[in-house]
Amino acid sequence: MELEGLSERQAFNRSYRQLKLSNEKALRFGFSLMTETIRRLNVIDYIANWSVSPRNLDDFKLGVKNFLRIYIYWVHFRKTDFKEALEFIKTGRRILGRDELFPIEEAFGKVLGFDLKKMISEESENLRISLETFHQEWFVEYCFKLFGRDEAIQLLKAYNELPSTCVKINSLKCETEDGIRELEKKGVTLEKIQDVENLWRVIKTRKPLVTLKSYRDGLFQIQDITSQVACLEVEAKPGQLIFDICAAPGIKTTSLIQFMQDTGKIISIDRSDSRMKLWKKEIQRVGGTIADPVIADAHEDLPLDTNSDSILLDPPCSGTGIYARSPSMKWHIRPSNINNLAKLQFEMLKVASEHVKEKGIIVYATCSILKEENELVIEKFLRTTPNFKLAPIKTPLGTPGFGELIETKRFYPHKDHSAGFFLARIQRID
Repeated sequence: MELEGLSERQAFNRSYRQLKLSNEKALRFGFSLMTETIRRLNVIDYIANWSVSPRNLDDFKLGVKNFLRIYIYWVHFRKTDFKEALEFIKTGRRILGRDELFPIEEAFGKVLGFDLKKMISEESENLRISLETFHQEWFVEYCFKLFGRDEAIQLLKAYNELPSTCVKINSLKCETEDGIRELEKKGVTLEKIQDVENLWRVIKTRKPLVTLKSYRDGLFQIQDITSQVACLEVEAKPGQLIFDICAAPGIKTTSLIQFMQDTGKIISIDRSDSRMKLWKKEIQRVGGTIADPVIADAHEDLPLDTNSDSILLDPPCSGTGIYARSPSMKWHIRPSNINNLAKLQFEMLKVASEHVKEKGIIVYATCSILKEENELVIEKFLRTTPNFKLAPIKTPLGTPGFGELIETKRFYPHKDHSAGFFLARIQRID
């Protein structure tokens, strides 16, 4: 992850394949160890830098540095005892070598005696809260300004709770009741999510869902509430022409195929060849014949000579709404990135507006909670593109957008048990 900028899942999948590991229990534990360490990376590095002072954590080799990080997670957040901590260190010596770990041997003992609560209490309020909730300080300050202190803290804490998993049954391959029965036979307990068509929350499962034969056979998909709501807002109908922009890895495309009963046409557009390979795998797994892939950069123009009935646009964004699912994202984004992302999103929205029919709908969706990527993009678009107007969001879920954009919707993990998300429907009027 640190060397190549891979996501948690990409790095983990590559690692366990290289190591030829197959033990489910070990893999699940390893993935949890990795993600939970990354989730707390700022406070873990805070402790690590204290423990190796006067040196800095970045002075050490990558393996040594990251072993110390995992050790700190194990000691301070798994609440281990001295004997277990010692066994952990011995394991590190076996893996990396005693000589490799020698430069940080003193740090192991210092970490055991570190009073985290006392040290954090002596910091400024914003830094203290950033360490207590495991977020960058700038993001804490941003949330305070946007939501107020009390609600911001609720949101920041919610990002540290594992998000619930939701599934939808694939109507192309089975009836809803049959799909649910198949999952229940394998020990999966489901709860219907109100006001969202064909979506169930997973309450309990004996095995990881992706290891089930029914998953491999494409009988169901794993999808967040907000993703399914975005697809519903397109109101795709059989026989229509729909553009899905930034379509990879294909979850939304397959939802649209099902709403269209596999009749009509979907053009799925993404600039990444590698991500479109994942899109193709998902289409093959789930089935459907009406979606065609197009590799194109949608912020420049689309290589298409026809206009669509509706467009789903899910542009690249800061990912500030999915910190619970992908905690590594919160350490990459900087305030300096935000304006560039907003510029890209606006340009993509302008391009999309040139490829939709009269009275056609563009559904603009981001997994971001930042105003710059959401309301401000929509406001600028409506101000500069007079042949479009805001259309109401149909779902009763979510919270109205900020300012005058009350017809848009926002979703939050602490309120909606979903990813942080923004949704706008824009209609062409001539």
